[in-house]
Amino acid sequence: MRTARSAGGVKVDGADAAGDPALRTTAVAITDNEIHAIGRVSPSGVGVLVRHAADVEIAHNHIHDTYYTAISAGWVWGYEPSVTNAVRIVKNHIHDVGQGVLSDMGGVYTLGVQPGSVVRGNLVHGVRAAGYGGWAIYPDEGSSHIVIEDNVAFDTSGHVFHQHYGNENTVRNNVFAFGGEGVLALSRGPAHNGGRGALAFTLERNVLVSDGKPVIATGLSGNGAEAAARPLLSDLNLFWDVSAAPVALGDGHGAGKGGLRKSYDLAGWQALGLDRHSLAADPRFVDVKRRDLALDASSPAFALGFRAIDLSDVGPRPR
Repeated sequence: MRTARSAGGVKVDGADAAGDPALRTTAVAITDNEIHAIGRVSPSGVGVLVRHAADVEIAHNHIHDTYYTAISAGWVWGYEPSVTNAVRIVKNHIHDVGQGVLSDMGGVYTLGVQPGSVVRGNLVHGVRAAGYGGWAIYPDEGSSHIVIEDNVAFDTSGHVFHQHYGNENTVRNNVFAFGGEGVLALSRGPAHNGGRGALAFTLERNVLVSDGKPVIATGLSGNGAEAAARPLLSDLNLFWDVSAAPVALGDGHGAGKGGLRKSYDLAGWQALGLDRHSLAADPRFVDVKRRDLALDASSPAFALGFRAIDLSDVGPRPR
C-alpha cells in the first residue's frame, strides 16, 4: 500500500488499561507499505501511530517525507498502567523526518512501559527538528523493558539516540553516527524513575561515531543521571570521532548544543566504572562519505562481539 496523507498514515487504538477489556486491540500487522508526504494539513501527523494496543507488528515499511515522528508506540506518559506491549518495530526504512518544521520528534518514538517491545533492524536517517529534539530513536517518558538492537541510524539534528527517562531498556549492536548535538544522550535518571531502580538502560556492543560532538551525554543536573552515578550499564562499545578530536563523554544534555558540563576522555570515563572493555578506534566503515556504514571485515568492533547488520531487506519486500 502507498499512502500520502494530509495528516497521519496509519493509526491503531483501543481501550486503555482502565477501559473495557473486551474493547482492547491486539494482533495487528502493518507491513510492506510506503507512507510519505504526510502532515501537509496537520503537520503533527505520524506515519504509524500505536496508542493503546498489544501484539502489533510494524515491519518492512518505507516511511519518509514527514513533518513529525515516523513511528510512535505507546500513549501513557511515565509508569502508569498501560496495555501497550509486544510492539515489534522491525526492518523499516525511515528518512527525511521532521524537515525542520516541528520539534521533539523521533524516527522511532516510544512512550511508557512496554514489556516485549522491540526496535530491531531499522535504517533511520535524516531527522531534523525546527528547534530541539530531532532524534532517530527516542524512548521518551517511562519507556521501559524495550530491546533496541541491530539498527543503523545517522544524520540527525539532535542526538541519534535519546532516552528521556525509563528503566531497564537494552540497547545493543547498533550503529549510531553523526548527531548534530552528539551521538547518544540520557536526560533523566533515578529522580524520575518512579522508585523503580537506577538502571536506565544497558548499552553494549554498539558502534558510536561522532564528528566533533560528544559521543555520550548523560544527565540534566541534579537528578542522578550524571555519569558518576552510573545510571547506565555500558561496556564493549566502540567509540570514534572522525574529526580526529579525542572521544568526548560526560555530563551535558541540556548544556547547550553539543556542549558538556563535565567532559571525560575514555580513560576518565572508564575510571567511573563505565565501558571498562570498550575501545576508541576507527570502526572502518565501508564508505563513510556515502553513508555506507557497513563495517569492513577488519573492524575492531567485531573483536568486541559486534555482529554485522544486514540491511538488504529493509523496507517493503517484493510482492
